[in-house]
Amino acid sequence: MRLVAHAGTLALFFLGTAWLLLAIALTGAGAQGPEGWRYGVALLLVAAVGLAWRLGSRGVALGVLAALCASVFVWTRTVRPSATRDWAPDLVRAARADVQGSRVTLHDLRNFRYRGTTDWDAAWYSATYDTRDLVRAWFIVEPFSGFEGAAHTMVSFEFSGDRFLVISGEIRRERGETYSVLGGLFRQYELIYVAGDERDLVQLRSNHRRDDVYLYPVRASQERTVAFFLDMVRRMNGLHEAPEFYDSLTSNCTTNLVRHLEKVSETDVPYDHRTLLPAYSDELAFALGLLDTDVGLDETRERHRINTLALAAQDREDFSLVIRGRAPAAPTPSRSATPVHAASQ
Repeated sequence: MRLVAHAGTLALFFLGTAWLLLAIALTGAGAQGPEGWRYGVALLLVAAVGLAWRLGSRGVALGVLAALCASVFVWTRTVRPSATRDWAPDLVRAARADVQGSRVTLHDLRNFRYRGTTDWDAAWYSATYDTRDLVRAWFIVEPFSGFEGAAHTMVSFEFSGDRFLVISGEIRRERGETYSVLGGLFRQYELIYVAGDERDLVQLRSNHRRDDVYLYPVRASQERTVAFFLDMVRRMNGLHEAPEFYDSLTSNCTTNLVRHLEKVSETDVPYDHRTLLPAYSDELAFALGLLDTDVGLDETRERHRINTLALAAQDREDFSLVIRGRAPAAPTPSRSATPVHAASQ
């Protein structure tokens, strides 16, 4: 029994100290990484815990550690999100919308043309959509190569007249900044809703990053699809008024989609590994009956993996139709795409 208690105490010390070090080093750290003073403060606090154990007892040391963790947690809450940082060029603009009745005009939609993941021709545009013309939603899953369970998820909305609009919840990187799961736990990144053309947001992932991309039709009424779309638009606008931090566990690409879904439907989405590890989110959507399919999960995945069609449709005006099998996928001359696998959004 004493051995179990001792092991539990050591586990508490390890977890508490690890959180303390990471919180001090990473919270609010910018693209240049943690400043030197952070390491000094972290070492001093850890030394204080060790001294309390040496001069007092394990109980005293645990009390000191708890007090320090509470103090550092309060400090982390003073780090505030911003809308005016030196943003990465592909995230320098944030989409916003004007809603008038059923008509939604979106500004700063992205429509880049890529030669590689870091080489592009930038293009932004505005467009008006009528929710009465909203046909269906499509659920997109991009598992990341080299990291089991990691993925990015987003939604594409199809309007009549073969018009498609993607909305993607992502980190808003600063210039020179890269994504890390740990950084996403400690207020390093703001949250942004990127909206734009499928030839940008889908083709970037399938043709240039060369990650697998799955495009699933969603089973939902037109009324609920419209409600889902408008709820995403409201949140997009809300992030303009009140910036928020991205959080790897509680406010990532998938958890935000879950919140939109639960707000506009009676679906109760379990918060389990299929939400925390978005590569399995299609399994969850399948189990909840949200995917419009009449076959099993494995065959559904096979049917809706779009990479071959996307490569054949590179830069074509009818890209969205080709990846859905609605237009011939005849090969067209295209620039070579350098395979890059990065767990970044």
